[in-house]
Amino acid sequence: MNKLQNIVNNKWFPVIFFMLAISISVFQHYRVFSLDVIGYHSWRQTQTQTVIDNFYKVDFNILNPRLDDLHYPDGIYRMEFPLAQWLVACLYKLFGSHLYITRLFFYITTFVSIFGMFKLTFMLTQNKLTSLLIAWFFLFSPVLYYYSVNPLPDNLALCFGIWSIYFWISYLKQYKNHLFILSCIFLTLSVAVKLPFIVFGAMYLSKFYDKNDARVIKFKYILIPFFIMIPTLVWYVWVIPTWGGNGVVKGIIDNDKTILQLLDIIQFNLFSTMPELLVNYATVPLLIIGFYFLVKKLNIKNNIHRSFIYIGILLIVYFLYEMHLIDRVHDYYLFPFLPLLFIIVAFGIQIIMNKKYSYLKYLVLLGFLVCPITAYLRCNTRWNTQTPGFTKEFLSCKKQLQAIIPVSSKVIVFGDDSRSIVLYHLQRKGWSLGQYGIKDEDFDEGIKRGATFVITDCEVDDNQVFQRHVSDLLFKRNDVKLYLVK
Repeated sequence: MNKLQNIVNNKWFPVIFFMLAISISVFQHYRVFSLDVIGYHSWRQTQTQTVIDNFYKVDFNILNPRLDDLHYPDGIYRMEFPLAQWLVACLYKLFGSHLYITRLFFYITTFVSIFGMFKLTFMLTQNKLTSLLIAWFFLFSPVLYYYSVNPLPDNLALCFGIWSIYFWISYLKQYKNHLFILSCIFLTLSVAVKLPFIVFGAMYLSKFYDKNDARVIKFKYILIPFFIMIPTLVWYVWVIPTWGGNGVVKGIIDNDKTILQLLDIIQFNLFSTMPELLVNYATVPLLIIGFYFLVKKLNIKNNIHRSFIYIGILLIVYFLYEMHLIDRVHDYYLFPFLPLLFIIVAFGIQIIMNKKYSYLKYLVLLGFLVCPITAYLRCNTRWNTQTPGFTKEFLSCKKQLQAIIPVSSKVIVFGDDSRSIVLYHLQRKGWSLGQYGIKDEDFDEGIKRGATFVITDCEVDDNQVFQRHVSDLLFKRNDVKLYLVK
């Protein structure tokens, strides 16, 4: 182990290590850069990409993120602050509109996150080998592996969140005020991009109330983060009332699941999502070892320990509040858990490096070698043009459909609950309708406002509401049918 530490301490070793990690990751992902927006949660990806495209083509004002679905006034759809989408649109202004630029932006963001985890781990452990290993394991977290090249603002929020924690831990070690300010700035950016990352703000409570200090209560650790976060808070005060019945805001208070269903969600995320997608099966033994020894050695009087305890408590509260929405599918809702999970893994590695437990070092080696393979096997099939996450003819026939529908024409999409996938692939504006409970008024709204085409992938022969509003069938390929409005 000492010989390995000597090698790691060579000034060129981290550079070589990161180049190796980047090379393997690029080799695994390079084919994805040429693909259209497909795969798991393609609805969320197309929604993000649509906002990017509209910033570039329609309105560059960052306060007016737009979708192609005109159910929203002028298509304006304000949720979390669209910083990630707007930054990509800036790149489009410089280099042109290309999806691979979007993918490259989020891919580079991922590596900034990984470097942040390296710095954070080194700040905590002062061990370069452990820090490099955490960077490696973090890179091959399956959920990060998948979303690293997909249009998803959560990636940027995670990056800001990691650096916020890093600067806070640096502050606790050095007590230089600029580090505290930087931590607050990165936190407010993280929360602006994705609201759930506000749980990281709990770390400031470790100094707000500190029995070890002469002044037990220090208001600056609440007031400074609050004042720096005012622009983000103003945004949410403005937009949240427009979200209507959004389940994210109402949380578990407003859900229709039974207690047994909620318990099933908890056990599924604990025993399936966390080991399989968040951490990686190859890293689970290190997580278990780290958690076991960390619980035994936690010191509530230590400000750093207390910071992570408070974050952990709020993460659990967040999960319980949103678990009906997280369910078994929304893995990216769990991004805020990633830094804490891998810090626990780092502690497990530190324990194994102790001579007393050195016989476990082969678990680290095994995890190091296997995790790139397991991440690839788990996620690579998600990018499959034959199973793109929606009816594949919308992808394979998009050029033909675009040739039939003039650019200025508006389309009614029947049966697309995502409200984004079909309109994105058509590159047209219009109105997306669900499949069930649709009334004549739903069609009439779009027709009165200029819709001239109706497209669907549903069985509609016996749907009287649908048939009353369409005339000629212009295109048919398997389930996809394009009609003129009657």
